[in-house]
Amino acid sequence: MFTKIAPILKQCEHLTLSMTPHENGEVTVVLQSTLKRLDENASDNAKQLYAALAMPLVVTASVTELEASYADLLAEYCQQHTQSQTALEQSLERVKESNKAARQTASATAKTASKTASKAEPKESKAEPAAPAKTESITAKTNPVSLF
Repeated sequence: MFTKIAPILKQCEHLTLSMTPHENGEVTVVLQSTLKRLDENASDNAKQLYAALAMPLVVTASVTELEASYADLLAEYCQQHTQSQTALEQSLERVKESNKAARQTASATAKTASKTASKAEPKESKAEPAAPAKTESITAKTNPVSLF
C-alpha cells in the first residue's frame, strides 16, 4: 500500500489516512492530501487542477470489501492524482513562459520607444544666443524731464 501512495507523498506537505468504524460493520477510509501552496497568480486552469488534487479518496465498505479492493482503488486514485499533478505543473510552466515572453516583449517595446524618442529630440545648437535688443527706459519715454 505504501509504495502506491509514495508518488503522492512527494507532491504534498502531508498525507492523512483516517478510518472510522460504523455500527453496521462498515468502515470509512479517508485519504486526504494537504498540498503545497499554489501561486496566487495561477491561471484558472491551474486552480481547477489544484482543486482536483485536493479532493480526498473516501471509501465506505465492509472490512472484507476493503481488503479485496482498497489497494486497487488506491492505485487508481494515485495514478489520477499523479496525472493531475503533471497537468498542473505543465499549466504553471506555460504561465511562467507566457509571463517571460510578455516581459521580453515589453522590454523590447520600451527599448524601441526609447530609441525613437532619442532620435526625435532636437540636437543642441552651438550658435551663441542673440544679444537682447536695446530698449529705452519706460520712465524716459513717459517722463523725459522730472519736475521733482
